[in-house]
Order: sequence, then C-alpha cells, then structure tokens
Amino acid sequence: MNLLVHAVGAWVASEAASGRYPRPVAVALSMLVSRLGAPTAAMTLLAYTVKQLNNAGAFRGLKNTSGRRSKLPPRR
Repeated sequence: MNLLVHAVGAWVASEAASGRYPRPVAVALSMLVSRLGAPTAAMTLLAYTVKQLNNAGAFRGLKNTSGRRSKLPPRR
C-alpha cells in the first residue's frame, strides 16, 4: 500500500511538472507530494524523464503495430 501511495504521488507530481495544471495548483501539489519523501521524489524524476522521452519519440518503435496494413494482397 505504501508503494501505491508513492507511485500515485509521483504520477501527480510528474503531471504537475509537465504543465498539465496551472502554476498555483502545480505548486500546491508539489508541496503536498514533497511530504511523502525520497521514494516519491525518485519516482517523480523517473516518471518525468520517461514522459519527456516519450514526447520526444524515443518509444515510437515499441508501440503496437497491429494497425498497420500488410504489404500482402488481401485474402479471398
């Protein structure tokens, strides 16, 4: 349960850091999450880094490719 609290806190803090919320809300959320301690801070940095890499396109090759069309002619 403790890990879940830290993970949710890290997710909220990374969303606030990425600019999803207005500045006063982001500051308030950051202050609340900072009270959770070092594990949450580490998870927040990891989540924010992964989010930035995803936005930059680092994980494009890992996405589901089932929507692609096949180069083969359709079956009859």
